[in-house]
Amino acid sequence: MQFDYGFRIDVGGDVGSGHFYRCYAIAEKLIEKKFKIIFIVNNKKEIELHLKNKKIFYHVLKNEKEFKEISKNITKIIIDLPFKNSKYSKMLEKNQNTVIIDDLGNKKIFSDLLFNGSIVNQFQKYLIDKNITKYFKGPKFILIRSEFSSNREKFYLNKKIKKILIIFGGNDQNNITKKILKYFLDKKYNITIVIGPSYKYLKNIEKIIMKNKKIKLFQNKKNIAELYIKQDIVISSAGITAYELASLGIPSIFMPMDKYQMKTAKQMELNGFGINYGYWNNNYENLDQTICLISDYNIRKKMSKCGKKLVDGKGLERILKKIEEL
Repeated sequence: MQFDYGFRIDVGGDVGSGHFYRCYAIAEKLIEKKFKIIFIVNNKKEIELHLKNKKIFYHVLKNEKEFKEISKNITKIIIDLPFKNSKYSKMLEKNQNTVIIDDLGNKKIFSDLLFNGSIVNQFQKYLIDKNITKYFKGPKFILIRSEFSSNREKFYLNKKIKKILIIFGGNDQNNITKKILKYFLDKKYNITIVIGPSYKYLKNIEKIIMKNKKIKLFQNKKNIAELYIKQDIVISSAGITAYELASLGIPSIFMPMDKYQMKTAKQMELNGFGINYGYWNNNYENLDQTICLISDYNIRKKMSKCGKKLVDGKGLERILKKIEEL
């Protein structure tokens, strides 16, 4: 079968869900225009957990070399991998249209288009042939779902913090969700928890929730933006979620999951959006001090304005236009 667009992504485990969701955002728009789409992945269970539209085709690779053969039946290839973008794009034929979505930088790139929406300068440097590859960078090209642009003006900043959302991506392998939740059990806040389809500690969270009616739980939540705008603050990791929250202007506390997210969290804070808590350290006193800091209405008001200024939510629209022109 011939496909118009193929997405080479990985999902689940250490990779999490961010790469999938941003490619899925592109895929949804292309499907609306009657293009044929296929996802090329490495894990059958994970892609089935993540796909909402069961009509979307997917292929699970037996090995890396198989990708080259599969891609012969695809007009345009979009590659969004944490560390292997260069490797897969190099496998393709010179006459194939290729797009790379990346936010870590410092690689040799073989593609027609390269998009990097990171705000970290260190992550925006590549070895590219400018005669071949068109490069678009900065938060104007951060790829977040269309639901965020449609909800952008709906967030209302309350004087006091009553509702807090906790979200740590698709897998949260270190189970920071549960560790942080302990702090809030004797507090008066209404807590919402969002976990991804790959989260392995669901039963532990459910046991805690059974004893506390002020805690709500969502797994693999559809239209997450609508849930975000109902919160007063969000505690999250510092991957794609940080940009999503910035686009809505929701005051946030970032707890990075790795060294790459740490750089993003620091840069977000330097740009006036969010508080970089640093790596979670089981220091509940420090968490208490951070909550007290972000409780200041004026701090949150300034933070909200800076977030919206930093991420205007039109990255998907800009990227789609460039891809369709290719």
